Order: sequence, then C-alpha cells, then structure tokens
Amino acid sequence: MSHLFRQSATSATLAVALLFLFSLTSYSQAQTKSTSKKNDADLMRRIERISETGGSAEQRLRQFERLYEEVPADQETLCIIREKFAQLRPLVKPNVNKARAGVWKVRAFIIRSTDFKWVENDVSREYQASFNEDEIERIKRGLKGFEDFVWKFSDGWLRINWTCEVVDATLTKFDAIGDRYWSGPSATMDILPNIPKNSVDTIMTFVKTGGDNVPKAKNDPIPLYCFGAAIGEWDPQIRGATYITFHWATDSAVTEPDGEPMMHEWLHSLQWALENRLGYPEGLAGNPDGGRLIGEERDVENADPCYRRDPEKEKSWIDFYRHILQTHTTRKMLREASSRKARKK
Repeated sequence: MSHLFRQSATSATLAVALLFLFSLTSYSQAQTKSTSKKNDADLMRRIERISETGGSAEQRLRQFERLYEEVPADQETLCIIREKFAQLRPLVKPNVNKARAGVWKVRAFIIRSTDFKWVENDVSREYQASFNEDEIERIKRGLKGFEDFVWKFSDGWLRINWTCEVVDATLTKFDAIGDRYWSGPSATMDILPNIPKNSVDTIMTFVKTGGDNVPKAKNDPIPLYCFGAAIGEWDPQIRGATYITFHWATDSAVTEPDGEPMMHEWLHSLQWALENRLGYPEGLAGNPDGGRLIGEERDVENADPCYRRDPEKEKSWIDFYRHILQTHTTRKMLREASSRKARKK
C-alpha cells in the first residue's frame, strides 16, 4: 500500500488496490471468526466431557486448569471455566506446606518525612509532614494483612515474603504527570537503600501526603495523581522489580480491612508479571480496576466479565480480590508468579 503511494498511483489503480486489500482483510477476518467459533465449540465439548466424567474434585480441577492455561478462548468461555474453579476449589484441600508455595518478595519502605514545594497557578505552594509511630504501625499491620490475604485466597500456593524499613529521610520531589504529582521511581529511588537487581519482586513505598503533625508546618494539599499506583519493571531505576507507591494520609483506608490497599496495587503487579514475565495470554489474570457493583453500567467494556459486587453483603472490595486469585488464576500460575524470574521460553 505504501509502495503504491510512493509511486503516485492513479485514482483508479489505488481504488483497485484498496478494494483488493479490503476484500483480503474481510476474507481473513471471516476465516479467523470461523476458526475461532470452531475452537470455542471444541473447547465447550472438552468442558462438558470433564464435567460429565467421574474422578475426584482434584482431578477435575487439574483438567480445567490445564484448559484455562493452554487453550485460547473468549471471555465468555473463560467465565464458564472460572465458574468450575469456583465450584471445585473449595472441595480441594489447600496447600499447608509453605515450601511448596511460590514466593513473591516485597521490600517496603516508609519514607519518614515529606517537604515538597511546587508552583500552582503562579502561586508557590509547600507541604510538610512526617509519619508518626501509630501510622507506621498501621502500615505494618496492613502489610501483614496483605500477606494473610494472599496466602488464604491462593489456597496456600503463593506467599508474600515482605520486609518493611523506615527510611529516615525527607522526600523533596515528586514526579509530574501533567499538573498532577506522584511519588514515582525518579522521586524516591535515590533516597532508598541499595536494592540488588532482580533480588525482589516488588518495591513498595509509602509517602506521607495528608495530615499534619509538624508544628507550624506548611499544609497546602498536593494535587496528587492517585492514592496508589503500580508499574511494571520496565523502568531501569527499579532494579528488575515492579514498583508500587502509596500517598498515605493520617486517615487513609481506615474503613477498609488491613491490607486491602496493598492487595489492590499488588494485583496489578501480579497481572503484569503473569503476562509479561511468564507469557500467559492477556485476559486470564484479573484486573483489580475491573470491579463493578451490581447493576453498574460504568465502563462495562473494562469491567470484570464474571463478577459484580453486592454492596449490601460486601462492605469492601476484598471479596473481588479473592475472586481474582481463586478464579482468574490457576494454582500453577500462582506457584510460578514472579517478576524477578526469567521469562518463559
């Protein structure tokens, strides 16, 4: 096509070329749809055969897991397999041997103080604050809650191995996204201790951005891009790990179970690692931003296709995160999960 344009083709020649390309594309798309429908029909027959045959819950679950990992399928078919997971996983004994589980290593850092200056609408602004000991202990409780959630929801097939250090330093810069700010790697990594390359799966930082316990402190609200954020290991500054940061305030997440914010951002890291490190197809691992309420029509295209939260029964999103680990991932995917391991060949 570009060759035709470079040769200044006549309108008639170009029209013929475009018609040919359109016909070829339409034929290819029709063939793809036909093949896809055939594959989906074959997959549905395999699902029915597994459902109808005998065998233990463990044997049937293993067969469904292999289908899920290995056979391409649309989301409608994947939801049928996920429903099988939801039925069978409670019937299979969880793993209790931590040596058999996968390990996801997290190094968490609480940056003690913030003193950030910026200009907003031609006016100089400044925010100053420091974490107090109660806030630090609440973050550590959250990390322990996050560890417990992953162990429980994965049925013992993945465990979080975490450490937490208080960095007695002051954060004085934030990364900018437009006219908003976040504590990205360019802002934080220079003041963190040395982290050997590929030694951890996630670097997690906590930065004080709300509340004021510094006498006579400047307390202008920072125009933040988000509460929490997660990125993959594409940034060389983060040493082969995924990166998570939280803009923490005195009252952050006080109405949620300990560990829920960490769980949400980590699920982004898990999805990234499964797809980009281990080579699983997009669409298997769940996106924690895909949670929607019953009857909610917001951004339906990006919503989780198999789950809706009932706010009368579920007071937070933690059961949605359970759904992701128990029905969007297999036990093998959880055992393998890592961002520091080599890519699947």
